[in-house]
Amino acid sequence: MDNTSLALKIYTDNGLTQDNLFLDKKAIHLGCGDSKLKGAVGVDMLDLKSVDIVHDLDNYPWPFEPNSIDVVVAHSVLEHVVNIVDFFNEVWRISKNGSRLVIEVPYFRSVDSFTDPTHKHFFTSESLNYFIEGGGSLSGYNYTNCKFKKIGFWYGWPQPSQRFFVRLFKSFIKKHPHFYDQYVSLFLPVKVLFWELEVIK
Repeated sequence: MDNTSLALKIYTDNGLTQDNLFLDKKAIHLGCGDSKLKGAVGVDMLDLKSVDIVHDLDNYPWPFEPNSIDVVVAHSVLEHVVNIVDFFNEVWRISKNGSRLVIEVPYFRSVDSFTDPTHKHFFTSESLNYFIEGGGSLSGYNYTNCKFKKIGFWYGWPQPSQRFFVRLFKSFIKKHPHFYDQYVSLFLPVKVLFWELEVIK
């Protein structure tokens, strides 16, 4: 895939896109619930109307062939799975080289992180660096041999705010993520984090 951000097309100024972005790609929307992205195969443990494949993501392997998927969207999913390393290994297994993984999770200082009793994990801006090539010292832990390249990361909704001071604030915290996570977020926490990663094989 090219370097154009898929996340910015999925998460629009008006919410989740209503367009089919996957006309020539095989995309899966993990934990889609009733909000499945148009053109994607919806996967959820609940047998809902918009779900195409009923499957518990903690049961491996997932019902997809190796190297068969172009796009994986995991919106409000990663905080629910039992083992994050297994999740990333399975995404890597089913994805083609160069495939995209788009992730949204609640920020660890957000009230939403703790409201849902089924949430098992909490995330800072550095939480996924264990899986990202060039992710600093954290990528050296080698929890897995499966690697990903970071295409984009966003504090809060990916689209630029129309308010100048919000844009300025988000620009500052993106340049100083550790300082924000450690100190500033105590007073001004965002609600969610987004990543767009590319599968490296």
